[in-house]
Amino acid sequence: MRRGKLGLTFAVLAVMLTVGCTGQAGDPPTTEPPSPSVTPSPTPTPTPTPEAAIPPERPDMSQVDDATAEAVATYFLELYPYVYATRDLTEWRALSHPECEFCASVVSNVEEMSANGNRADGGILTVRDVAVAELTTGHFSVTASATQDAGHEYDTKGNVISASEPGDYALTVVVLAQGGSWTVRGVDFETSVA
Repeated sequence: MRRGKLGLTFAVLAVMLTVGCTGQAGDPPTTEPPSPSVTPSPTPTPTPTPEAAIPPERPDMSQVDDATAEAVATYFLELYPYVYATRDLTEWRALSHPECEFCASVVSNVEEMSANGNRADGGILTVRDVAVAELTTGHFSVTASATQDAGHEYDTKGNVISASEPGDYALTVVVLAQGGSWTVRGVDFETSVA
C-alpha cells in the first residue's frame, strides 16, 4: 500500500514535468506562478514615552521684558529632566551662557551618562510662584518655587544605579537678553523648608 502511493506520486510528477516541457510556444500559462509567501512579522508593542522625554514647548523669545524672562527661565528649568531623559543637549547648549557653571555641569553629567550607555527618567519639575526683577537692561533675576518628582538613572542592563527623592526647591535663574538672543547666566537652588 505504501509502495503504491509513492509510485503514484512519482507518476503524477513525471506527467506534470512532461506536460510542462512539451507545451507549445505562445500558449498562455493556465495558472499564475505562486507568489512567495510572506510571513508577517509580529508588530512590536510600543513602549510608553516617559514624560521627561517629551520636550517642553519653546516659548516666543522675541521680546525683552519680564514676561519673556519668566518664560525663558521656566523653559530652561523644564529642559532639565528632558536633557537627562533624552541626552539631547541642543537646546540646553543654545540657552547656556558660557559662564553658567550649573549649565556646564549638566552638560558634563549628561555626556558622561551617555558615554556609559546609561539612561534616566523622572525628575519632572513643576514651577510655580514665579517673580521677575530686571536688574539692569536685559538682565533679569527670576525666582520661583519648584517641586521635582523622583528620578532614576539606569545602567545598560536596566538596573537602577542612582535615584533622587522628590523635593521642593527655591530657585533663582539669571537670564540675559543680549544681541537679540536669550541665555541663562546662572541657576542657584536650595531645598525649601516646608
